[in-house]
Amino acid sequence: MCWRDYGTPVILIILFLCGCVSVPETIRDIQDLKQDHLYYISPQGAERDLISPDLQKRMDASYNSLYFAPWHQEKPLCQLETVAKEFRKYKKYLGYGENRRRHGRAWIKNLAENARLSEYPNSGIRAVTVNVADLRVLPTHRPHFYDMRSSSRGYPFDSLQRSSVAANTPLYISHVSRDRAWYLVETPYAPGWMSVRDVAFVDDRFVKEWETGKYIVIVKDRIPLYAEDDLYLFRAPLGSIFPKVEETESGIGILVAVADGNRKAVIKRSTVRKEAATTKPLRLTTMNIARLSNELINEAYGWGGLYQNRDCSAMIRDLFAPFGLWLPRHSADQAKEGGTFIDLRNLSPEEKELMIMKYGIPYLTLLWKRGHIMLYIGHHQGKVLVFHNMWGVPTRDLLGRKGRKIVGHAAITTLHPGSEFINVDFPEDVLSRGVAGMIILAHPLSAEPFGFF
Repeated sequence: MCWRDYGTPVILIILFLCGCVSVPETIRDIQDLKQDHLYYISPQGAERDLISPDLQKRMDASYNSLYFAPWHQEKPLCQLETVAKEFRKYKKYLGYGENRRRHGRAWIKNLAENARLSEYPNSGIRAVTVNVADLRVLPTHRPHFYDMRSSSRGYPFDSLQRSSVAANTPLYISHVSRDRAWYLVETPYAPGWMSVRDVAFVDDRFVKEWETGKYIVIVKDRIPLYAEDDLYLFRAPLGSIFPKVEETESGIGILVAVADGNRKAVIKRSTVRKEAATTKPLRLTTMNIARLSNELINEAYGWGGLYQNRDCSAMIRDLFAPFGLWLPRHSADQAKEGGTFIDLRNLSPEEKELMIMKYGIPYLTLLWKRGHIMLYIGHHQGKVLVFHNMWGVPTRDLLGRKGRKIVGHAAITTLHPGSEFINVDFPEDVLSRGVAGMIILAHPLSAEPFGFF
């Protein structure tokens, strides 16, 4: 019998089931939509302040207060129960390590013994990061994966990675591990374990010299910084903040912190290119938000800041930092605390899009679904457009097996990314169905009051 006796549709199904039909490397949205934020904004009004300078000044002052809060607390804010709960959780879900083998019970036992939480808190020291640092759920650099076969619970989703923390970020050290290799720290936005190699202690004199009230913010990504002797220090991600010293033709003078031989923070001077930084806060205009968004287009996805990349919520947080607009670190908290929340859960996908296009403010509205956050940037050809750092599109093959079409970077898409694939899954985790609400970060000067708020 010849293959042609089965007919073309049957042959295609057989080839698909056998994995012989290739799919495009890039989803259609990213192929068809211009990946340039400036393409989607109207020049008319794009340079106008979205909020009053007075309101932005107050928002920026609030941002600074929250950012420097770890240097002004007298005791840990994180309770012992919160810390201990993580060890109990991973005792129950041992998971897998980097060698794809299941962790034994000795793994979590050894980590718990090293943490010596029976003595918590055994410290109370102010500090600062001197490198781009990883904030870990447990005191270990080794990973934990729930399911090595899963595209969303295996690599690169190391569940022990809480966040990446920019160099020269204020810290409060509440606890020291038994081997003195790890500090339990409280950053301005989350607690976690951090390697001692990334931390230096600060004192009153340091804090007074650092908190000048005049700051610059990095507006390009991964800018290399050097000390006065031209010694390389670290790369500063977009959104990083440093005290401003002076501005000259050659660049902007800033203060940076390094560690001496006793892990004490020492203030040095550095210079950053003018085009890479600006006085904080940057004017909150549609044009400025779009320009900064273009700096992050195509950035690789990094769960919890792995490899110093960003996940969805980290990208949104860093994007609005230059404007002095404070956002929490995680997507659910951004939805709760980021601004005015509008519930969309009881609407159909079509009704959601209409509501977003009617009431959403481009570049000033977030869209949230469980586990994911996006920036609404407007609409194009009758469809909502969003900017987000996305891992992939959930799929299901003809045998019902779940999978994922990996995207793995920041992109402009519709709320229907990957809809061209015949095997795209359509449960609540698809964007158009899963969007639960929109968050208005601030109400523009030109906006009319929303009667249903």
